[in-house]
Amino acid sequence: MMFFSTCARVQEIWCRVHFLLPMQDAARAACVSHSFLHSWRCHPNLTFTNEMMCRKEDLKAARSNAIIRDNNNKIDCVLRNRSCADAVTKLKLDYHVPPDDVEPYHRLDSWLQMAVTPMTKELELLVWSKEASFDFPCTLLSDRCGGSIQKLLLFRCALLPTFQLGLRSLKTLHLRDVRVTGEELGCLLSSSTTLEHLKLVYCDDIVRLEIPCLLLRLSFLEVAGCMNLQVIENEAPNLSRFYLEAGELVQVSFGESKVKKVQLVQSCAISYAIDNLPSRAPNLETLTISSTYL
Repeated sequence: MMFFSTCARVQEIWCRVHFLLPMQDAARAACVSHSFLHSWRCHPNLTFTNEMMCRKEDLKAARSNAIIRDNNNKIDCVLRNRSCADAVTKLKLDYHVPPDDVEPYHRLDSWLQMAVTPMTKELELLVWSKEASFDFPCTLLSDRCGGSIQKLLLFRCALLPTFQLGLRSLKTLHLRDVRVTGEELGCLLSSSTTLEHLKLVYCDDIVRLEIPCLLLRLSFLEVAGCMNLQVIENEAPNLSRFYLEAGELVQVSFGESKVKKVQLVQSCAISYAIDNLPSRAPNLETLTISSTYL
């Protein structure tokens, strides 16, 4: 559970208690409020989502201009009141772009610089914007948390690595509605040798997906809604579960992996499975097919 408040709220509580209680009791209350203030300032897990930031009655209007500005001010207050020694190990952030903002991602950039440290293990970033997508700072991963990050989830942004990021501890990678090509994703995967779980959803810039043989621990691969995807070529030897959802037929090669569980949701999946899976997935134990045509 995250301890969340703002400086203004804590000060308000302290002032009320100070003027309503006797001096001794007020002193005790002040100590409690300072302890509470310290608890959320140094708490290692931070979650800033609509559900966490808004009252239940405001959830339906969570994307209104006033609520967006208010939530962003709260997030800014929390992060700026943390000391450099208070490392964030888990960060989950829903970022709504402020309306009519000349620099829509200036705050987001500064928040990531403040929150992501060599101790960060999990990062989930969801960007809500109708404007140009946010270019995720790849150098932040390689320079700050390349040796610590274990889970990375990105939603509605651009991931444009031009070099190997060296994510030596990454176990889970989930990209949803992310602008990334097969070549750019290859830069990331080639140095993520501890990866176990890979999920790609609505990544329309990927035409050819190549999974390198260096991913010895990769056991789960899910690809869904990638509209321009034509080929999946897997060389990861220990892939055991595979899920594919596509509108058009995608050619899949499993390499030397011993895939045991396959789920296909695409047109002509039945005939494709009959013609290809016996030779390409000889160790198959469970096959689930959803197809509009044979």
